Formats: sequence, structure tokens, C-alpha cells
Amino acid sequence: MDVSLFAALIGGIIVLGVLGDFLFAKTKIPSPVMLMLAGILLGPATNILQSDLFFGIAPYFGTIALILILFEGGLDLEFDLVIRQFSSALLLGFLSFGLGAAGVTAFCLILLQMDISEALLYGFIFGGTSPAIILPVLPRLSISKNLRTLLTLEAVISEVLTVISVIVYLNILDEPGRHEGASILTHIFASIGISILLALLCGLVWSRFMGFFSKQNLAYMLTLGFVLLLYTLTDVLGGEPVITILAFGILLGNSKILATKSQSVLARLNSTINVENFEIDEVVKKINAELVFLIRTFFFVFIGLLFDFTLFTQDVLLTAVAILAVFFVTRVITVNLVRPLSPSLRSAHVSSTLALIPRGLATAVMAFIVLDSGVITPDPLLPVVFAVILASNLLMSGFVYYYQSLHSGTAVEEEEKNALP
Repeated sequence: MDVSLFAALIGGIIVLGVLGDFLFAKTKIPSPVMLMLAGILLGPATNILQSDLFFGIAPYFGTIALILILFEGGLDLEFDLVIRQFSSALLLGFLSFGLGAAGVTAFCLILLQMDISEALLYGFIFGGTSPAIILPVLPRLSISKNLRTLLTLEAVISEVLTVISVIVYLNILDEPGRHEGASILTHIFASIGISILLALLCGLVWSRFMGFFSKQNLAYMLTLGFVLLLYTLTDVLGGEPVITILAFGILLGNSKILATKSQSVLARLNSTINVENFEIDEVVKKINAELVFLIRTFFFVFIGLLFDFTLFTQDVLLTAVAILAVFFVTRVITVNLVRPLSPSLRSAHVSSTLALIPRGLATAVMAFIVLDSGVITPDPLLPVVFAVILASNLLMSGFVYYYQSLHSGTAVEEEEKNALP
């Protein structure tokens, strides 16, 4: 490809990302859809960019995008709201994943006549939503901070369950008889425990010096490097990196508030701290926001580039539609079950929560892992995965458009007031 054309494509995608954010406020159409359609236009529709070239780097680019999106999401969450919404988010996340995976498994068993192991893998792959897609949309929705926090935590929990369930079940198939129900639960809780412990330790250490680091040159690059190393360390130690990065971001974003609350405790121990040393400089936050925007923009275009429409047969499309119907039905059931227990859900319009069913690159990565294991064949899993990703994002966009057309800032203020416990 000509260098000038390549530069024009990069510049055009960035401008499209900025334009998409602007148009979202005007048209209520989420920018991810525009960017994915741009990727489809550049890739499978016109072959300006060859889609086959991007499959090899998909897991790497997807991981970097997810890390940065989760870190930004954590920085923007308020610690008090996280604590207040955690129990509801945990219930919502487990129910959302559990019912979604069970529904897809039942569909594959009954209608597609799959064997139980293949049907379960389909259920686990499609069970969880994608925080990499949901988190960038939430700040642009006219919803309360309480509900935004709840839905952020739910998306992360749902994806964690997807990754754990696929990996654990592949291990069970590889070594039958070694893994039992108790050991699976132990593995899940151990992974979550390792993640939270690492986030706490690293968050406390890093936040202690943020007041100094954030005022130095290259402070953001140092923090970014630390975040990437923390992701790797968590993975090596057997934790769940997505939990660690989100929790680490929450601790850094709220470090000054937490330090202020700790002053009274430290005063009893005849010790003092300077809370100014725990504050992240606004310049660091702005640089992070700019970088996340850049990565997020290319991430959605990248998803569009991966599609191969020659694989979309009638059977594949019908299967994808049926799986989407399962998502929708189980989402309705999940929200209605949790609604009586969550003030944030009770005060929100139902369309604001039904919209959040998109699957993303994490679903595709899990599908690639399953295919590499040789347990099931690529046809029809891979085309169904891509059809579901595209269709679920389009469905989310339709709900978001409908919801945003009905609600304004006054609705948010009312929800904030009603959502308070």
C-alpha cells in the first residue's frame, strides 16, 4: 500500500472517530457502529485492506484495547458507588452470564443436535458481554452514575466468567476426572482473590507516589508501562487481569479520597500523610483519555476488518438470530429478577439495560482458543461468532438510539435522586 494512502486512512479513521462522538450527541447513533461499518467497508466490502492480515494480531490488539478501556473505566468510577453497587453487580453479572450460557447451550442441544460438550462450549463462548464495547458507550448514555457503575461492574464480571468457564472446561475435556465441581469453584475464587489482592497492593504502592510521579515528564508513560506489566503479572500468577486492571484504575482514580478518609485513622496512630501526594494530575488523565480514544477508535474499525461475509450462509444467519433471541430473553429475565433488589435498576428505563448485550473481540478470542484445542471444528463456529458480534452491536445501537431519544439530562438527575439507597 502507498504510504500516502496509508497516512490518509489513519487520519480518516481518527477524524471519523471524533465525528462519531459528535454525531452521537446529535443523532443518538453510537459511534462503535459507524466505526465497525467503516472497517467492513475498508476490509471485506472493498478489500482495500486484506482482512486475513489482521487475524494474527487480533488477540494482541484486542488485549491492549481492553486494558486501556478498563483502566479508563476504573479511573472514572467513584469508590463509594462501587462499594454500594457491588453486590447487585455481582448478582446481575452471574445471572446474566449463567442464563445466557444456559440458553445458548439448550438451543444448541435441542435444535442444532450438538453433543453436550460442544453445546456447553458454545454456551460459555457466547455467555458473557463485552466490556470493551459497553464501557465506551456508558458515559454517553443519559443514565445515573449509580446505574453506570452497576453496568460497568456487571460487564467486567460477565467477561471474566466467560474466560474462566471456557479455559476450565477445556481443561476438563483435556483431563477428564481430574476436575470436580469443588475444584472449579476453588479455581474461580482463587483467581478473583489473586486479582483483587494484586490490585490492592499495587494500587496502594503506586497511588502513594502518584503526587510526585504525575508532575514529572513522561509520568503517563510510566503509569501505562506499569499497567501493562500488572496485567501480565496477574495472568502469570493465575488471576484475572481484567479484574486487576479495573480495580487498579478505581484505586488510582479515588486515591486522594481514600487517603483523606484514612487521615483520621492514621491520626490515632500518631502518623500523618499528605493527601496531595495521592492525587493524579489532570494532565495524566487527559493524556489517558486521548490515548484511549485513539485505541478505542481503531479497535472498532479493527472488528469490522475481521468480518468475512462469504461465510455467512443462511444456516449461520439463522443460528445467529436464534442466539440473539436467547440473549434478549435472558436479559429481560435477568433484569427483572435483579430489579427488586437494586434501586438503580428500579429507577432506570428498561431499554437502558436491555441494550447492553453486545459480544465483542473477547468472544472471538475465546472461539479461537477453542478451535486451537481441536475440540470442535471452525465451521460453523467462527462465522456464527462474527455474525453474532455484528448483529448484537447493531441491536445495542437500536436500543441506545431509542433510549437516548426518550431521555434527557433531567431524566438523569431524577434517576440519581431515586437511585440513592
